[in-house]
Amino acid sequence: MTFRSDINGLRAYAVMLVLLYHFGFNQVSGGFLGVDVFFVISGYLMTGIILSRLNHQKFSLMAFYAARCRRIIPPLMVLCAILMLMGYFLMPPDEYQRMAEHAVSSLSFISNVVYFKQGGYFDTGSVYKWLLHTWSLSVEWQFYLLLPLALMFTARFLRKQFAWTMGIAALLSFGLVLVMVATDYHLTATYYLLPTRAWEMLVGGLVYLAPKTRLSGQGWVPPVSILSLILCAFIFDENIAWPSIMTLIPVLFTALILHAAVQNSWCLNHRVVQHIGKTSYSIYLWHWPLWVFCHLVDWPITIVSQMLLVLLSLAAGWVSYIWVENSQGWFSRKTYIALGQSSVVMLFGVTIVAKAGIPSRAPAVVASIEHYSQQRFAMAKNCFVLSGMISPQCVFGSASKVNLVVLGDSHAAAMLSSIVASAQPKDGLVFIAQSGCPSVPDIQRSASPDCGGFVKAAMADIERKYPNASVLIINRMSFYLHGEYGSGSSAPTYSFRQDGSSIAAYQQHFGAAVKQLASHHRVFIMTPVPEFGYDVIYRMSRDAMRGKVLTIQQSRAEYQSRHQDALAMLNKIAALSPNVTLLDAAQGLCDSRFCYGARENVPLYRDDNHLSEVGNKSLSGVFAGMWGMIDGR
Repeated sequence: MTFRSDINGLRAYAVMLVLLYHFGFNQVSGGFLGVDVFFVISGYLMTGIILSRLNHQKFSLMAFYAARCRRIIPPLMVLCAILMLMGYFLMPPDEYQRMAEHAVSSLSFISNVVYFKQGGYFDTGSVYKWLLHTWSLSVEWQFYLLLPLALMFTARFLRKQFAWTMGIAALLSFGLVLVMVATDYHLTATYYLLPTRAWEMLVGGLVYLAPKTRLSGQGWVPPVSILSLILCAFIFDENIAWPSIMTLIPVLFTALILHAAVQNSWCLNHRVVQHIGKTSYSIYLWHWPLWVFCHLVDWPITIVSQMLLVLLSLAAGWVSYIWVENSQGWFSRKTYIALGQSSVVMLFGVTIVAKAGIPSRAPAVVASIEHYSQQRFAMAKNCFVLSGMISPQCVFGSASKVNLVVLGDSHAAAMLSSIVASAQPKDGLVFIAQSGCPSVPDIQRSASPDCGGFVKAAMADIERKYPNASVLIINRMSFYLHGEYGSGSSAPTYSFRQDGSSIAAYQQHFGAAVKQLASHHRVFIMTPVPEFGYDVIYRMSRDAMRGKVLTIQQSRAEYQSRHQDALAMLNKIAALSPNVTLLDAAQGLCDSRFCYGARENVPLYRDDNHLSEVGNKSLSGVFAGMWGMIDGR
């Protein structure tokens, strides 16, 4: 296909939206749609390349695959090689092993499947995944493998009905998206996997097949469409299911630009825009590792550092384009050399994975930190449920005298061993908890669709089976009210059928549940534990690799700021009933000035918000006081 300046310019806008989103410019909260723009462009170009050659009977499947290898692999291979060399000196073994695993999966173009299995794209832990952004390359590569086969089949057996074939496939793919979003079924899979992303690339292919219309060549189309894409990036955010019906908007505006094919538009043909578009692939490759590196070295995130990261990404992209992507020298564009070099880098990665990140190169304290992070309460195995309506209701201590029911979420599971250890031999405890499930019987959460029913059933069982037991509620309440700490988002993660998702509604419904329990039981509620906005284990391990002092703490003011709404709510609820007592988590984890995530090089957390087995023992005094009130000691 001939060079299209409009497509090159469109790439520039797409990559800049992604950069601004990833680098924490909160105004560009929907900048991730830049990837969808790339998908449509890829579908358009690949369909054009294949069909133009099929129609002239000059298409070679192997030549097509070889061209994709020469285009995509060398810059990606160099990035992976540099990261693995740098990681040897800076990354702790666990992170180094995982990064190498991701490098191998990226060069194998299956990283989207790996990341789907390891969690969501928008999770806070994503900042520790050096090659997370390569998921989109894997999706495109998988599409490149299948598209020529489908078009060759259509040419031979379906009388060249390319538009019908691609249209039906696009509708099936988009229909699958709508079904999965409507049922809240595996939204992570919807985001990462080809079957729910193929429609975007197929739309690009359909644009290529579409005949010219009155919109073709219209000069107003590019600026209006670009402005619309930018507005979408300002309006959308990570709380919107993606892809979904909303994804149609950027996809269709991209399709409109491709269809109009205006080659002299001021917004697409500017020299700077064309330069960024030309180097957009390399810019995209390098920007995310620069962001992760920024966190590795504790670079403060300010507007100055954010702008500097943008400039560094543009510079790194230009260098990669000149020396690798567009090179005719050592990084040859010959297919067998590209594949050979990639195989060597993959072998390096496999070796790192096989040697568990080469722990011999790390200081001894790193192994100690890892040891503490892996500790779990063995007796509670299979007691904590991830979904469903039923809890195994594990009993600890005396089954004949259950005098406490622990009801909660993963924070309750993280504290369980300390609660059990603080009890007397005569005490009995029942544990009922579900991941990501606040103790509100009529709550609705897309991430935990069974939660409301689970809590309702648990409360009924407490009344029926344990009428004389006290109840301890432990929830990560500030997360439900405001989202992840440090994510830049303050959106709630819940709703109620009649009352929406306001803090007042949460207080009303949670307060009603507590009041119901308190009418027959003594109720204890644990106040929120400090949250750090970064993985304590990763931070400590990274600092240890660089010989830094392992100080993990936040001011009491930060703690109060994060949890002020939750604390105010709990105090109001407790004031309404003498049967409700608050347990102060800060009593065991904070002093008058700071709250601590580690003490004496020992992590008190196993991530950014869950206490470790050492950390939960910091609350043993709090739990001992609770047991004293229960037993009348």
